[in-house]
Amino acid sequence: MLNKVSEKTMHHVRWALTLGWFLLIVSLVYDPITPLFTHPDNLASPFRIRPEIYLDPDRCTKIRDVCMMEQPFAMGALIWWAMIVPAGIFIILVFGHEFWRRICPLSFLSQIPRALGIQRQRKVVDPVTGEVRSEVVTIGENSWLGRNHLYVQSGLFFLGLGARILFVNSDRIALASFLVGAILCAILVGYLYAGKSWCHYFCPMAPVQLIYTGPRSLMGSQAHQEKKPAISQSMCRIVDPQTGQEQSACVSCKMPCFDIDAEKNYWTELTKPGRRLVQYGYLGMVIAFYLYYFLYAGNWDYYFTGAWTREEDQLAKVFDAGFHIYGNTIPIPKAIAVFITFAVLAGITYSLGHITERLYRLYTGWKGQAVSAQRAQHVAFTLFTTASFWTFFSYGARPWLNKMPPYVVLTFNAAVIVVGSMWLFRTFGRERSQYERESVASSLRKQLQKLQLDPALLEGRSLDDLSSDEVYTLVKVLPGFSQKLRLQAYTGVVQDFLEQKVVQVSSSFDFFKRLRQDLQVKDADHFATMETIAATHPEILVAASPSPQLHNAETIARTIAKRLRKDKASKQPSSTNHKR
Repeated sequence: MLNKVSEKTMHHVRWALTLGWFLLIVSLVYDPITPLFTHPDNLASPFRIRPEIYLDPDRCTKIRDVCMMEQPFAMGALIWWAMIVPAGIFIILVFGHEFWRRICPLSFLSQIPRALGIQRQRKVVDPVTGEVRSEVVTIGENSWLGRNHLYVQSGLFFLGLGARILFVNSDRIALASFLVGAILCAILVGYLYAGKSWCHYFCPMAPVQLIYTGPRSLMGSQAHQEKKPAISQSMCRIVDPQTGQEQSACVSCKMPCFDIDAEKNYWTELTKPGRRLVQYGYLGMVIAFYLYYFLYAGNWDYYFTGAWTREEDQLAKVFDAGFHIYGNTIPIPKAIAVFITFAVLAGITYSLGHITERLYRLYTGWKGQAVSAQRAQHVAFTLFTTASFWTFFSYGARPWLNKMPPYVVLTFNAAVIVVGSMWLFRTFGRERSQYERESVASSLRKQLQKLQLDPALLEGRSLDDLSSDEVYTLVKVLPGFSQKLRLQAYTGVVQDFLEQKVVQVSSSFDFFKRLRQDLQVKDADHFATMETIAATHPEILVAASPSPQLHNAETIARTIAKRLRKDKASKQPSSTNHKR
């Protein structure tokens, strides 16, 4: 939604939000203002402590069997945990990661080293000229972190939620330190690695964004349908000081990039290591996080009144008994009990996710409509995301929301149900084949425009007015669309995608499989296409190839053809096995 807003405007917006964040951090250290809103005599404030509780110790919020002392308190922690964090979740599902990443203060602050020109660099040899030059450091897709970052981010998320319950919830100094530490980590990563490496590989919120965005958010833009070249979604961008025009600042820190095309990232990384753990385990973490308040205090008032944001001596209670269930105290230290709760619930929902996939495949098979493992996984992901959203907002934001008039609460509840249902309906039936067809259709239109079609064939419409399915149908039935023209169109589409770095050389054979079927182009023609591109535009393959040591078009073409044929051969059963 914000991808078309100018970078200058968003720069000012990010600065305003960042300064607001700094103000919140300062208020955690010194705040003479917000305690006035919680004072029982402030009748105009919905956040005031209820006078009957303030004056009558017998009508108090209890931690186990002990009444909490009620007195005016600073609202910084309540504002952060019960207002800002839930707002972020809502924004991601409705407006998409592209909205969030363009306003996120941490993402903004991680780019400070780049803006100051002080990023870490290394010496490399240019693959074409052989010259030694300096370049910023990026995290390789095939590096350990590139392959396993979801485990790292999930681990940080797991530890962060535990630290929140144990240290940070009600200790304002601890919360301020926590937020300042996050800022320093983001800046440090921005110095060590180029691009949005903090967002892609380290930020604990990134898996949450991945979950709630899904293949596409409710109001997010569709990057794959934009005319190329385009600066899409939350793609890194700068403003040329001479022309004032926006330019891409992408350094290919991640392929496929979540900020360039979120849906491509979703389908490509659906089976990435840790993806199921993130998706299915997150629902368990949401349930466990809110359930633990009850398991610890022995009642729900402790959570819903927001008493956890003002509990005294929280740090000193880390090794107190961690469970108090229906009047029975279980002597497991709180520091251990928290993580036991997380692990058990995450393990349960992780197992339920796998069961859901199997049951869906059994059901569709029984109905005579057997689906692929990927389709079953997508369906399960969609159901679990919706369940996570509804579960989160059954508890998140409630400590302040429950203080509002009933009509406000009912309106909020209705909005959560409607938004979650709309996202479920829009996402459930989405398939990878739809995305791929829509992605290729724009490039295919470009190739058809070169043919100068008879307007009568389009019945008064232009090629841009045709849907992706209509474009494919037109190609199939177009009179005089010879095999030579089909191959030319195929070559043009492949070249367009490689040039825009939408697909890599190594994955292009599988990526364009459906297009070859629709254009009636042979698999062998793909290799000829790559050789043609290598001969005419070698720079495109150098940029798109994962092997930068390739120096010339002939070497590129020969290596690519050999690699792709080898990959194809490895996917086909041998003739011996076939006979057997």
